[in-house]
Amino acid sequence: MKVSIFDYGMFGEGVARLNNKIVLVPGALMGEQVDVDITKEHPNYTQAKLNSVILPSPMRMNTPCGYSECGGCELMHMAYSEQLKFKQLLVSKTLKKVAKIDVLVSPTIAAENQFNYRNKASFACNSLIGFYKKGSNKIVPIAECKLVDNNINLALNLFNDFIKQYAPAGIKNLVVRSIDNQVLVAVVCVKHIPLAPYIQLLKNAFKKVGVYLVINTRKDSVVLTNNLTHLYGIKQIETESFGIKYSVGINSFHQTNLDIQNKLYTHVLSLIKPNSRVVNGFSGVGLLSALAAQKASEVVGIEIEKSAHNEAENLKKANKIQNLTNICGDFLVKFNQSMCDTLILDPAKHGCGKQVMQKVIGVKNLIYVSCSPISMSKDLREIEKYYIIEDVQPFDMFPNTTSVETVVKLKLKENL
Repeated sequence: MKVSIFDYGMFGEGVARLNNKIVLVPGALMGEQVDVDITKEHPNYTQAKLNSVILPSPMRMNTPCGYSECGGCELMHMAYSEQLKFKQLLVSKTLKKVAKIDVLVSPTIAAENQFNYRNKASFACNSLIGFYKKGSNKIVPIAECKLVDNNINLALNLFNDFIKQYAPAGIKNLVVRSIDNQVLVAVVCVKHIPLAPYIQLLKNAFKKVGVYLVINTRKDSVVLTNNLTHLYGIKQIETESFGIKYSVGINSFHQTNLDIQNKLYTHVLSLIKPNSRVVNGFSGVGLLSALAAQKASEVVGIEIEKSAHNEAENLKKANKIQNLTNICGDFLVKFNQSMCDTLILDPAKHGCGKQVMQKVIGVKNLIYVSCSPISMSKDLREIEKYYIIEDVQPFDMFPNTTSVETVVKLKLKENL
């Protein structure tokens, strides 16, 4: 049946209306007329499958990726300028819908590269290697992902050659990280397997490469465990940002798009007043804390994960930063408002939660960094009556996907 697309859904679907009911059509663009088949009825909306585009949008692009089943690049059919508008609108609509906050959202900061920008990827393995099909445990075999660094694709193909020749059993995942032509590879298995032939292929391909074997017998979605053995080469990647030298391990949390990371951190630093006293909550491996210390009089980073805290301490020592204190512990326990006049909150995807947001009410300046518009909106809903939102800035950390990173600057209202 034919429908007309008049809007976008939360996950990039085209939105149409049929018999006074919303229809979500993945792969359709605003302004298009499309032919669809209904796939599932819900009480408040209908899901549909795109059969063909009758009247295409000028924003429709031919996708360079041949893996339509993968489902990872929800927006690759959309012109990049339209992707940026979609993400700006997504942040705005989510704030309105979830938090009842109607505020100006700035245009999305674009990425320098729309392809080959990811510096880390995790591939699923059995007799095949690739990505899981969206919503299933079926592996879609991948020879080249258009979003990852070319070194990652090369390591992937060499691993494919290794699997085809030696057919080792018990492999679960291949994880590859590549920064500044330094490559770290982790082969995740349920038991020990000989990797010498694969290591030799990597040695021939890369000047700087390190290889780990990770034993993982877990039944959940966790890929990298602490049961890892270094087999060959470099143990970490050595790099720097803004003059700060730091190390990145195979299991370190690190932004996967360095271009947007640097643009985002530059923006965060612009929101910090000189000589401020700053706390960086959920501070991870400490790079943002170290950068803030270049501008603030003193900085405290609070991180509950011990390994990340240790990396932050190593970074601090390597760069001889005197006005930075890293604390390992629960933010709810370790934080008090007397520690700062500016608080940076950079939580994981699930957000800070009600307890944390209520505890921070009263801090003069808040800088909230989020990778989830929904979690962000839920958190801001807890404090919006106490704060003025001064700036909402989206960043396109992951081009061709619906993911968006956002920085929100808030200032405490007077006379509270």
